[in-house]
Amino acid sequence: MGLRLGCTLLLIVLVSGLISCSSGRRYTDVGLKETLEVKILPNTSKMFVYRLRMPEDQIPNHVQIAQSSRDRVRETGVDLGSNSYRSLLRNVEYVVKKTGYCREGFLEIDKSLSRYHIWMKGECKEGSTVEDQQKFGVEKTLTSDTWRK
Repeated sequence: MGLRLGCTLLLIVLVSGLISCSSGRRYTDVGLKETLEVKILPNTSKMFVYRLRMPEDQIPNHVQIAQSSRDRVRETGVDLGSNSYRSLLRNVEYVVKKTGYCREGFLEIDKSLSRYHIWMKGECKEGSTVEDQQKFGVEKTLTSDTWRK
């Protein structure tokens, strides 16, 4: 009986691990527009702002109050929770690496998480090279099409 329980627990742990690994990045499939705004400063510092933003025409401009539990209001945007910051960080890490903008990681400068607009401002740990300046210019906004190719 003990061996069977041990095998069952091991199976649960393995399946849980596979599910969490395969879940990938969050918030990229709920209608938010994903961008990376890059800026290379004269001192070679590479700054960026990663954004996930709901399109303006989809953001509600009024508040609805439900009269009872039966009156459920369909809400748009992102459900923020205790893992939201980690999800944002994972998204940023993925995008700056996938685009080649930050090769050695980055430092977080600021962030904001709200239902319709999630962003993080950061600076790459390495300075820009001539190749970086040719590829990204001084200032540019990259869209998700850039890194999903």
